Amino acid sequence: MQSRSNSAQRIMLSDPSPRTPQRSCSQTPLLKRTPSRATLSISQSSKKRRRFSIQTFDFETTELGAPPASEVAVEETDADRFLAVRGSTMLPLNTTPRTNRIAKSFGLVDDRVLNCGETSATPAQTKVRSILRRCASELFDTPRTISAISAKSNLAVRKQFVMALDGPGISLNLFASPMAWSHSNCIGVAFKLNVYFQNLDTRVIVRLCGVPVIDGVVHSVDWGGITNQHILALGTTCGVVQAWDSLAQKQIVDWSDDDSPVGGIHWNGDLLGVGRKDGRVSLFDIRAPKQVQQVEGHRRHVIGAKWSPDGRYLATGDQSGSVHVWDIRAKDYVTVNDRKVLMKHEGPVKAISWAPWQSGLLATGGLFPDGKIQLWNIHKPNASLTIPTDTNVTALHWSPHCKEILSTHGLSWEPWHVIRRAEPPAKQAPRTSFSNSMTVHAYPSCDKIVSVHAHSAPIGHACIGPDGCSVFTVSPVEETIKMFKVWSAPVGKGKDDGGMSHKCAIR
Repeated sequence: MQSRSNSAQRIMLSDPSPRTPQRSCSQTPLLKRTPSRATLSISQSSKKRRRFSIQTFDFETTELGAPPASEVAVEETDADRFLAVRGSTMLPLNTTPRTNRIAKSFGLVDDRVLNCGETSATPAQTKVRSILRRCASELFDTPRTISAISAKSNLAVRKQFVMALDGPGISLNLFASPMAWSHSNCIGVAFKLNVYFQNLDTRVIVRLCGVPVIDGVVHSVDWGGITNQHILALGTTCGVVQAWDSLAQKQIVDWSDDDSPVGGIHWNGDLLGVGRKDGRVSLFDIRAPKQVQQVEGHRRHVIGAKWSPDGRYLATGDQSGSVHVWDIRAKDYVTVNDRKVLMKHEGPVKAISWAPWQSGLLATGGLFPDGKIQLWNIHKPNASLTIPTDTNVTALHWSPHCKEILSTHGLSWEPWHVIRRAEPPAKQAPRTSFSNSMTVHAYPSCDKIVSVHAHSAPIGHACIGPDGCSVFTVSPVEETIKMFKVWSAPVGKGKDDGGMSHKCAIR
């Protein structure tokens, strides 16, 4: 039986003459499967380059165990798998009256298929479609609004100074703090041996006091807080510390028993903290002038001192770059996990500022060769943020209204200056975006918001106004003092323009 079937198969395949088909199972002709439209649509629309085989089925050879016929490879295109695309070679499709009726009802006569291109539309339809697309894009792409309090809405819009004053004779010492702004809206400035102040509301300039030549040059000044807003303290390069009443224009206290030169000074209510050149920090109480406390811990000149807003902590920075934080109630270092809180810079630290809206958040800035701004929390000293500037950081001020910090800068330098550990030359120093600038950064992203070249020479010091919106900068080389509007206060808080209702320049 098997031999007869094989012989019949060979005769059928080799004989080209037509024969009448018989009903015998052994003489069944070869049946070839015709691909349908659905098969071609799927095979031509997949992104993956798969291979489908249209195999010739032979029931007789399948029964007899003969090898399958050769495969016909159909390669797919890289088209979208859900949108049928006309291929480069269209295979003939076997259609029936039923498929023609269905194609006609769907508008697919004449072998038309879907494609990725848009159909022709009238100008009116195109215009409506574009309007709808634009409206939808505006819904999903809403621009971020800029706060009216931020420096981006104030200093970035108007970069010019609001007021300018002459400042001849201001100390050229980079460690000096020769200017301060009181809560009564008075600006006090030290000019060599004299201290002047101006009431920004009345515009009256008054010479408050002067010191003898033997007492040295006035190095730093600072106004008392809200409780003592009319009291100004000064310190000289020979160790003299005095407190003056600006209203009565008379001296209140004279602490001249110590001959160690003064560094940074700052008021905390009735308590005045004064840094010394030998590394000590003297604490003077205006209520008990004869009782002076000493805090020791630094080894170099303490050039920066700043009390926290709650009056509990005192941060000090010295000439070697060490920053200590003191607990005034314990009269000792602040410790975390039995370790004292210590921040280290590669250069002297004069610029120190506490954030008024977050407890323990402290910003410190280093001079040459450090040139960095460190943002750190005294409760988590290991988690700190760094803003490199390669420029002297002379002052830092947090905004009380938003999470932004302002820094003032002097000279810039290149890496070779740091390697050689030499002072950067004043005339050949490179100029960068931070040189002689006033720059505002966002917290905690540390992104630069705006940078303004406030002076043509290095900025030596800066102070923030009582409204928390305006900042005074001083350039000893340029002998100029300028006021800038940096932030805006929320509605109903603070004065606009630092109490200045008009804009002018005094020369």
